Amino acid sequence: MLPKVWSLLRYTVHQFQLGGKHYLLLPKLNSSQVEVLAERFAEVGAVRKGAFLAVGSRQGMIHVSEAGLCWSSFDSSDTVLPAVPNLLSCPKEEAPMETVRGKYLRMSRSEEGTTIRVLPRLESSSLWRELRASGGCALAPDEHAVVSTLLRRTRRKREMVTDFLVGGSTPLACGRKRYFDSKLGPDEATLTLRVAGERGQRNSYVPNDGGLGPFLASAFSRRAWIDLLADLGEWCPFTPV
Repeated sequence: MLPKVWSLLRYTVHQFQLGGKHYLLLPKLNSSQVEVLAERFAEVGAVRKGAFLAVGSRQGMIHVSEAGLCWSSFDSSDTVLPAVPNLLSCPKEEAPMETVRGKYLRMSRSEEGTTIRVLPRLESSSLWRELRASGGCALAPDEHAVVSTLLRRTRRKREMVTDFLVGGSTPLACGRKRYFDSKLGPDEATLTLRVAGERGQRNSYVPNDGGLGPFLASAFSRRAWIDLLADLGEWCPFTPV
């Protein structure tokens, strides 16, 4: 059984301005929370529901995905953040473990085992490079908990991006910032993995594509997955079953 070290993960506000847009990290959203936000947005304008919630205001459009990401062309915190206490007061919803796990990662079979790719809210695609260029980090605490656990459950080195050199590192430029493609052992990767709102003397980051490589199928039991996903605090409003 995995140690329950994240059971008290409290939601904290993390905001970013990248590529001319404003981003706000929110908890994953269950159906009750989506309705809470929809009611809040209805006070601003006409609400559109689909793959994400959208509402138009005098300043521009606000979008929120169920993955827990808000984006807009302006600082929408005055509209969104007042709804957070009501979001956090919603009861957790039961969902199949595989459904909850799918909100954080994708798994596929390979010759070497089970290949895992994590799905961060913001630490991916072109925004990944912008975050590195700005010196920031948007890996949310629940995402950090999941990735840290994955890294702890391996014996092999993993490809990470670092702001420090190790043997075999190759340079990686992001704007004026210099990073390195590096291979780290599980202990070093876990200890240096950066989380939003913090910065250590030595920091590592999940690669741009979220790929963590292959894991042995036996590395996680169903019970271990349930224990991990049930312990993500206010950032994850689902109880895996």
